[in-house]
This record gives sequence, structure tokens and C-alpha cells, in this order.
Amino acid sequence: MERIILDVDSAGDDILAVLFAAAAPGITLEGVTAVTGAAGPIEQVTNVVLNTLSLAGRDDIPVAAGAWRPIVGNAKADMEAPVNVEKQLIARYGDRLKTFNPKAPEPRRPPDRRHAVDFLLETVLGSTGEITVVATGPMTNLALAILQEPGFAAAVKRFLLLGGCFVTPGNMTPVTEYNIWADPEAARIVLNAGVETVLVPLDVCEDNRAATGMMTRDDLYDLEEAATDNAVARMLVEVFPIYIDIWREFFALIGFPMDDVITVSLAIDPTICAMTEPRFVDVVLDGRLARGQTVAYHGRQILPGGGPAMTRICTGIDGRRFMRLFKDVIARYERAGGEG
Repeated sequence: MERIILDVDSAGDDILAVLFAAAAPGITLEGVTAVTGAAGPIEQVTNVVLNTLSLAGRDDIPVAAGAWRPIVGNAKADMEAPVNVEKQLIARYGDRLKTFNPKAPEPRRPPDRRHAVDFLLETVLGSTGEITVVATGPMTNLALAILQEPGFAAAVKRFLLLGGCFVTPGNMTPVTEYNIWADPEAARIVLNAGVETVLVPLDVCEDNRAATGMMTRDDLYDLEEAATDNAVARMLVEVFPIYIDIWREFFALIGFPMDDVITVSLAIDPTICAMTEPRFVDVVLDGRLARGQTVAYHGRQILPGGGPAMTRICTGIDGRRFMRLFKDVIARYERAGGEG
């Protein structure tokens, strides 16, 4: 059984990741920590997680609110751009955007009293070598935990991180991916911490060469056909068509990329993705264009540099097997005889 803490910023695919982690056989979800990112303020991020777990019938899983801003960040207008991008979509999609990152209603339970960093430290240090931390948003909470407690990195079993791009163009600048770009100082701290790490870049999730690992309307049809009394499947069928359409029409992808779920799935089946041997991965901190770029050390360079070769980079995905796994997990929310 893989024990994980899931650190999210509650964009659309984070919701799928929470649902997957809460029901996947082989995973014990110890808690979810929230970080400000693509979905907006920390209150919105936290409320989305709480409501998602309530839908899943898992109000037993603690949720802790964390960093409300990056360690350093970028220009204010640039930081707000991902949240405001939906304004560019109104003319095309109109009222259909009501299901795209709506303001979360008041949850039926409060978050954990602890800050996300304290929750990470207490949980990981209390079970040394047993907890995998999966981060699918900016890595601010993880970096703060590393800075606050030097023993944290040594106590973590491993990191599974969503971030970066090496072959596929970036989604913030031509060479930067959002999670790393949003807090490059944090990402650099995490990737330099000497922890066994798997990095899931855009190359295996937001590239049409990995299209079999994207969610399409056919997948929603499969979920709907298989469901009799499955509130989670019903929500996906109702909410996610607009996500699929936006990523097809606006971002020219075959379907909705499942970045966050792919990252969580590696906790129980690391063979879903092909990976490099362990490499040192660094993060560029300078300049507007390249700030947040991930740089992997694959060979020998004349100029000195480098660091701990602890990061395996995903380079390919068995998308069909991954989507079967995802749909099988969502089917576990089916109710039987009136029992959840």
C-alpha cells in the first residue's frame, strides 16, 4: 500500500487527481495540502479540495491550506494571467464557462487547523521513509518544508512531481511550464534536495504524441455507460466536456490532458511511463523568457555545474493503459444497494 500526501492547486485535473487518489486500490491518501496556483486564491483551492472529497465520500481525509503566494514569484500581471485566461474564452464559449473553475461553494467541513507545511512535516517525520509526496501544482509548500526542517528531505520516501518541459513547448513561455514557472525558486529547492524524484513534464501529457493519455468525450461516454448510481462519474460527465472542448479548440490538443492523474498513478504503477535514468535537473531563475525553464544534465559539460542525480524524467506514456486504470478507479465510486 502506497501512502501519499497530495499537494494541489485545484485546477481541473487536480480535481481528477484527488478523486483518483481517494479511491485507487494500492493508495492510502494520508491528506491533501493546498497551494495557490492556476485555480486562484488559497481559499478557492482549499474549498475545491474539501468539496471534491465530500463528493467522494471521503471527509475523513484531512485537507490543509498552505502557501498563499510563491516564494518570489513573477510580475503581478503575469501571475494573474492563468486565472484570467477564461476572460479570453467568454466570446467563444459563453455560458458554458459556468462549469469551468467556478467559485467553490462553502464546504461542509473546515480544513485542518494546521498549515500545509506543518501537516507535511508532522506526517512525513512521523513515518520516516514511508510517505510519498505527490505535487501537482507549484512546489511552494514542499520547498518551505525543506527550508523549515532539514530532516524533511531525508524522511520523505520520494517525490512525484508534475512540472517542466524538455521536448514539448512550454505553456507559459516557449520553454517554461506553469508549475515550475509559478515558483521557480521553490522548484529549484525541491529538485536540489537530494530526494528520489520522478518528474512528469508536459512531454508526456500536453503533447499530441501522448494523445492516448488524454480524456475525450468517448471516455466520458464510457463512464456514463458503466455507471448506474455513481455521483462522481455523473459530475465528470456534466462538468468536463467544456474542459475537453477548450483544450481541443484553444490549445489544439486531442483531448483534456490528465497531467495530475498521471503523476498520482505512478505511485502505484511506475511502468505507465517510460523514464530516463536518474539525472540532475536544475531550474533557470534569470530573465523573463527562460525563468522557470527546467534543464536536465544528460551528459558531460565543459563548464562546471550540476548536482545530485536523483530525478527520473518521464519521456513516454502507455496512455491506453493509463486511461483504463483511471476509468476503473472512477467506477469504484458506483453505489450498490444504496450503500456508498
